[in-house]
Amino acid sequence: MHASLPPPACTQGTVVPGPGSILVRRGPLPRTSQRRLRTACSRESPDHDQNQAPAPVSVTLPIRMNTIPHPRPMRYFFYEDVTRAVMQALDDGILRMSVRCTVPELNTDFDVYRVGTLLEMVREMATALAQDGKRVKVCVQQSLGEGIFAGMPMMLSGVARILKAMDWGEAGEWMEFGAVGAGEVESADAFVIVAPQNMVGNSILPFLDAMVSAAGAAGKPVVLLNANLGDIQSSSGVMGVRNRQSRLDFAATFQVVYHFRLLYSGPFMYPIVGALRYSHGGRWEVYKRVPILAEKTEVYTHLASFDTQPGSTAITAAFHAFQRSQW
Repeated sequence: MHASLPPPACTQGTVVPGPGSILVRRGPLPRTSQRRLRTACSRESPDHDQNQAPAPVSVTLPIRMNTIPHPRPMRYFFYEDVTRAVMQALDDGILRMSVRCTVPELNTDFDVYRVGTLLEMVREMATALAQDGKRVKVCVQQSLGEGIFAGMPMMLSGVARILKAMDWGEAGEWMEFGAVGAGEVESADAFVIVAPQNMVGNSILPFLDAMVSAAGAAGKPVVLLNANLGDIQSSSGVMGVRNRQSRLDFAATFQVVYHFRLLYSGPFMYPIVGALRYSHGGRWEVYKRVPILAEKTEVYTHLASFDTQPGSTAITAAFHAFQRSQW
């Protein structure tokens, strides 16, 4: 049994919520989820009604998401949004979680991809898990293949070394680092796997399957962050037609607890026309980017919500319905 980190204190600039009030934050948020902060604050407020239903939360998306480098408030919006969804899913008993967030600095298809943003998100998420009393292991897939055919994806090159050199604060003694495989499971209580993905001629799925099966048998949660488990064809025949359905079925065992991606017009990554967001416990939300030329700014307007992930047809219909409403 592991000791937990000390609960976050209600420091200066934080208003303790009373009945019917809303928690207000001034200044930077400590590196724990807002949910944990609210829980700690409510314990210190004897007048807080524990049975009071939480007020509905409307999400205001950051603007100018194509600004590079991303402003710090924008980064921390997504760090906190992702962490909140993961902790809520953990409370609901979900053990296999998938998180996907592909803002420009987290999108490997862009030349502005920044590994520091990815690892800051990992730190925020892992710190919240440690705050929950868990020993957390952050895993980066090992080199796959043998001999001259050994290697790892370029986006993960050097990531394991950077993780060990990062400042983990008070959570440092609850952190471990490792690779992907069944042998990594015994020493930790929760696992964050950073961007696992297949390579030409090599598949990460056998190692990942063994690890999550061992973790599941022990009741330990696994979070995949920006995983890419699709097949990659090669002349060696790895990830061919044979057993393809079983690979798809395995990937489908991970429940999406957070998803965010920007929507673009046509095949090009510019301009941004909207966004698709999902957070565990909510619905899939489609937003449209609306420029406000007079004020030289923009807003993201909520268009529609769906119970399941909408396809391109449903998203397009939501945009058309919004355009007709403006006539």
